[in-house]
Amino acid sequence: MEIVVKIDEIVFEYGGQPSDDGENIETPPNVALDGVSIAINKGEFVAVLGHNGSGKSTLAKHINGLLQPKEGMVWVKGIPTSDEEKTWEIRQSVGMVFQNPDNQIIATIVEEDVAFGPENLGVPPAEIRVRVDEALEAVGMTKFAGNPPHQLSGGQKQRVAIAGILAMRPDIIVMDESTAMLDPIGRREVMAVAKRLNSEGITIILITHYMDEAAQADRVVVMNGGKVVMEGVPADIFTQIDELKEIGLDVPQAVEIAHKLRLGGIDLPKGIVTGNQLVEALTNVNRN
Repeated sequence: MEIVVKIDEIVFEYGGQPSDDGENIETPPNVALDGVSIAINKGEFVAVLGHNGSGKSTLAKHINGLLQPKEGMVWVKGIPTSDEEKTWEIRQSVGMVFQNPDNQIIATIVEEDVAFGPENLGVPPAEIRVRVDEALEAVGMTKFAGNPPHQLSGGQKQRVAIAGILAMRPDIIVMDESTAMLDPIGRREVMAVAKRLNSEGITIILITHYMDEAAQADRVVVMNGGKVVMEGVPADIFTQIDELKEIGLDVPQAVEIAHKLRLGGIDLPKGIVTGNQLVEALTNVNRN
């Protein structure tokens, strides 16, 4: 497998905030990342879980060079993010979709907003037209191309933000809590787009605190206190119910229900993490 993102023992600290009178004061460093190492393969869908303050969003910002580690290294497609001459190239490879789509949408018309990224990359106008049309189609927003973004729902806005990233043709998309401000319908819309893009070969890195979203990934990385404390496929991670709850995390609803059913004497297979898997398992139990 080709590794497209390699994170090696990175350390990052926040600190040294200015005081109210503008003078710099010595503040104890807040270690946000403490020796984090992760390798992500081309075409993977990786979910990064953790409660607030676990370091997951700080990690996301290291992947395209928005932040630089105090120690350790990050490589994107073999290029170190510390190489300032390659920053533009790295950010063409890694698209970031943030939590609030209103902070990422700048134009007054949807298709103009999607065109903004490739315009800044110097893409010829004819090619921009093609990219905008393809990106809007990929996220199911073609019929809203001429609409003002402020008239859209939260889920639709986030899909436009993703289209804007797609128009720049990245190989990797980092979604930094991109569903956090959405209602359940909006979250489902965005997750459906992410899964479809992943099926087409785009590497997806999903930063989330929604267990049901993480359950749909190929691999789950769990962070706590700036460290990676668990890593594996969803079926392995979410069976560690007590360990997850000890660090303030829940488990997908399907896992919780399956666990209680087993305690009640119903023989269900291991590895159930999604609602569809639970329904299928219960159907087989009834047949038997």
